[in-house]
Amino acid sequence: MMNYGTIPTSSHPSPPIDLEPNLVYFRANYVIAVLVILFLSLIYHPTSLLVLAILVVFWIFLYFLRDEPLGVFNRQIDDRTVMICLSVLTVVMLLFTHATANVLGAMLTAVVLVLVHAAVRRSDNLFLDEEAVAASEYSGLTSYPSS
Repeated sequence: MMNYGTIPTSSHPSPPIDLEPNLVYFRANYVIAVLVILFLSLIYHPTSLLVLAILVVFWIFLYFLRDEPLGVFNRQIDDRTVMICLSVLTVVMLLFTHATANVLGAMLTAVVLVLVHAAVRRSDNLFLDEEAVAASEYSGLTSYPSS
């Protein structure tokens, strides 16, 4: 007997939302997004923009362009610690430029956007694209110009 008018239920419950894999995997992208949002919020504050530009140089050399772990006093510092320290330094230095409302508003906006992306983005296929690229590079499917 068919039950017309009933909503079919899924036999598989939806998986719980796990933000951590996305937060780790997209960490560098999230940092760039936060810095861009900060930049946009400080367009009418030239002093704050100058401070942000100097801090972005620190971000580039200490976080984005490093190939090996950062060492201080013969101890290795992981990327997460560098990111946290640079984040705190950036926010504190920008607050000293008297653009408090802009900085706090930008940080709130950035945190909401990052958390929404981390919650919505499915984390079960994060590495599939990298594996597909690696497989196509080694399978001979890529074409190279003949000489």
